[in-house]
Amino acid sequence: MNGHGTRLEAMQDAALHGAQVPSRDAILDAATALMARLGYAGTSISKISAASGAPVSSIYWHFGSKDGIYLAVLRRARQYLVGSLPGTRPPGDTVRERLTAFLDGAGAAFEHHPHDLRLVLGLGMLEEGMGAAAIEELRQYRLALRQWATDSLGHVFGLADRPAIADELARFMLSVVGGTAMARWFDGPVTPLPVPQLCVALLALARHHGLPVDEDRG
Repeated sequence: MNGHGTRLEAMQDAALHGAQVPSRDAILDAATALMARLGYAGTSISKISAASGAPVSSIYWHFGSKDGIYLAVLRRARQYLVGSLPGTRPPGDTVRERLTAFLDGAGAAFEHHPHDLRLVLGLGMLEEGMGAAAIEELRQYRLALRQWATDSLGHVFGLADRPAIADELARFMLSVVGGTAMARWFDGPVTPLPVPQLCVALLALARHHGLPVDEDRG
């Protein structure tokens, strides 16, 4: 399907359906839900068309290809999720207070963006057929999330001079987030981020590194 033909067909579809033709955002909403649930390989243009109500030609007109849709989905998901994350200087006078504020804020952001969380973690996404641009976008997406977690935990535990430990804590925290997202893949939204247990685990890991985590030393 060449670009001229695709645009012409999309314009004809739009003229035929008028205001009933779904918008670009509506197509992205449908694609996001499908790709978060089925993965990249399991999501076809025809499935996106059926879910969004948009003609196939209109989807190609907006995005050009399946990779184009995935890139647009990732970029919007990254914007939404990263924009909803709490700041990297969680409030509190003690380590525990700062850690609790950080995890509560993270949990709330992930609860509000379940599809974006699955996409950022790449569950089921790194499959054959994906273009290099899509893989790079996913890598940048994950790096942005890890940097946020590293900066936040560095502030929580006062690790300005020990960034490697902050990065280790962030990787551990995100592995738990990833496990939660995988559980939701099978069990649905009944599985929340285990904030109390994660708080205990992060405090224990910090103690393992000899960090002062007692409340009276926060």
